[in-house]
Amino acid sequence: MENLELLLQQALHRIDRLEAAQACRNLMGKYSYYHTAFRNNEYVELWAKREDSYYRFPFGEYRGYEAIRRCYQEEHGDRTDPGMDQDLKGMLMMHEMDTEVLEVAEDGQTAKGVWISPGHETMPARDLKEGEEPHGNAHWCWGKYEVEFIKEDGVWKFWHMILYPLFKTSFYKSWGEPGAETLKPGAYNPMTGQNNPDYWVYDTDAVYPADEPEPPLPYGSYEDMPHKILPKD
Repeated sequence: MENLELLLQQALHRIDRLEAAQACRNLMGKYSYYHTAFRNNEYVELWAKREDSYYRFPFGEYRGYEAIRRCYQEEHGDRTDPGMDQDLKGMLMMHEMDTEVLEVAEDGQTAKGVWISPGHETMPARDLKEGEEPHGNAHWCWGKYEVEFIKEDGVWKFWHMILYPLFKTSFYKSWGEPGAETLKPGAYNPMTGQNNPDYWVYDTDAVYPADEPEPPLPYGSYEDMPHKILPKD
């Protein structure tokens, strides 16, 4: 009987971790769907309401839930905001999630995953010249995600996230040509009032990094995770 009870507990623990992995996958899927639909009010609810929540992407760095909320609800806006019905005309932002590697901690309290994200972005052309037909400016926009998840009040949430850009270029231009449109590391970004973080982007003399991001390895608890997302001081 003791062996049976032990086997039962082990089986239930494995089921809990499998359910945790699916919950984290669903978070990444919701992120992609909400991002495309500009449903940012709902997106920020996917984040852990903690002071050590962290988000870093090519346009800036945000520490704490309140900063992340401000990034999406105020700097980006939600589709329900006044005037957004006009601003969103002709806009299409879609970033898929691919090549997942996901590990849930043995203690079932945290998880970590990485994804490669092929995507495209289309902005409506503004300030049209006389006689010019309305059109969208289409771009390829590829990147990678490194994400740490945490269980908050029994619900899985985003905890730490880094978006690493790969390249961004016009649909009509090879990303191997000079003059990629990805914002340069360290350059001032008027959207956020910050200098862009340092990151790797494709260039003809660039060597692809070996560990950006590092695929997660099995781990027992967050304290002994081999490669954590650590904000730079």
